[in-house]
Amino acid sequence: MTDPAQISPDGGAVLEAISIPETASLREALHKLERTGTEVVCICDGDGRLIGVLSNGDARAAALKNISLESPITDAMNREFVAMPQRSSRERVLKMLDSRIKAIPIIDSSGRLVDFVAAGLRYTHPQGREIYARARAPARLSLAGGGTDFTSYFMDHGGVSLTTTVLCHARAMLRRRDDSRIIIQSHDLGRRIEAENLQALTYNGSIDLLKAGITVMQPSFGFELHVASDMMPGSGLGGSAALLAAVIGCFNEFRDEKLDLYEISEHAFEAERMELSVSGGWQDQYATVFGGFNFLEFSSEHNVVTPLRLQTSTLQEMEERFLLCYTGIEHKGQQIQGRHKNRHVDDPERISFASELKDIALDMRSKLLRGNLEGFGQALGDTWSLKKRYESAVTSEALDAVYDVAIQAGAEGGRLLGTGGGGFYLFFTKPFRRYDVIRALTDRGLTVGPVAFDALGLQSWTSRGNEEFSE
Repeated sequence: MTDPAQISPDGGAVLEAISIPETASLREALHKLERTGTEVVCICDGDGRLIGVLSNGDARAAALKNISLESPITDAMNREFVAMPQRSSRERVLKMLDSRIKAIPIIDSSGRLVDFVAAGLRYTHPQGREIYARARAPARLSLAGGGTDFTSYFMDHGGVSLTTTVLCHARAMLRRRDDSRIIIQSHDLGRRIEAENLQALTYNGSIDLLKAGITVMQPSFGFELHVASDMMPGSGLGGSAALLAAVIGCFNEFRDEKLDLYEISEHAFEAERMELSVSGGWQDQYATVFGGFNFLEFSSEHNVVTPLRLQTSTLQEMEERFLLCYTGIEHKGQQIQGRHKNRHVDDPERISFASELKDIALDMRSKLLRGNLEGFGQALGDTWSLKKRYESAVTSEALDAVYDVAIQAGAEGGRLLGTGGGGFYLFFTKPFRRYDVIRALTDRGLTVGPVAFDALGLQSWTSRGNEEFSE
């Protein structure tokens, strides 16, 4: 067995120790075998291509044939040797070693010797199959309580939110570079930016959301980041929070000390609310990161996410009765959120509004947990009526007309998702009226789609690949 102390684990030192030119003598080869303690020496031509090997057994066979020690090594070497290609898997190498092959030369596509594997020498998988990270985070549906998740409100009064997530994702893919260079590609927006390092990233209106997510994670390496989303901008589905969660999830894969779900949510909140000063609450970040049906509680001490364990039949029935309808209008998130945030915390109207919202959220949570969906759609509609009463800018004549069509066709209730002003309606239909509602809305030229729940939330993982870096 090779003594690791005799041969350095450095690849270049190993090759120098076990290789010998074709012009060498048999004596020189035997001397190298004895000095290094390897099972074989590798004979290479002038271009470094492996042309044969010599083992102790080959040397004994040469002696029996009366081959002189001063003869060229090519007279005694074994030309029927076993070698493996450079990108061989560890599994394949181990199988060869376990088949009583004591030493295995590793060659490149031109036949040049590039590595050597034997007992006592670890096989280092070739560089090029770099590790990259992927992540995806789902869209959220805000069912009740939105508006009580603003810090300015819940610090004194406490807030709640009932949310779920659906199979519509923001996606990110990240790989490290060996230098400090940064490349960011947004496939939805068709934008690509490059920077020499993290300090060179500046907020200038071009994919600032991604820059903010990167900034709060403070990576110590260069990288290439690709992002895409199933959600259109202004949909009211929490797309910005989902995209930030996916980006942060990718960087988290390269951290030695991993962030937990609460910390990821907090980083996403910091990126959007602190770095970019975008008005809004906390529910979107927790909803997309944790995933599934959750009851969120906000207070000055702690934010707590409680997963709701619902019966399978309840989930299935809701999927059959929920519909998403795109209004064709982007929501007015920033305008409405800004006005909501600026209302005085002790404004009686705001306190009354929030109290009613919390009561509805608690009632809807109870209905879900008990599997009793009677009146669930009406409660969903009540949240919308309450929101319109509190902030008139969340709706318009055109939006109200869409809602009225759905109700008249058989929807039990519904609401605009997100802050309002546009985006998606979420409708809850009566048991036998689903297709009546679909027909009525599509007849008006609106896009209507089903709801499929996501139970996983943010998912991130690593994989390997050989693709070259973008330049």
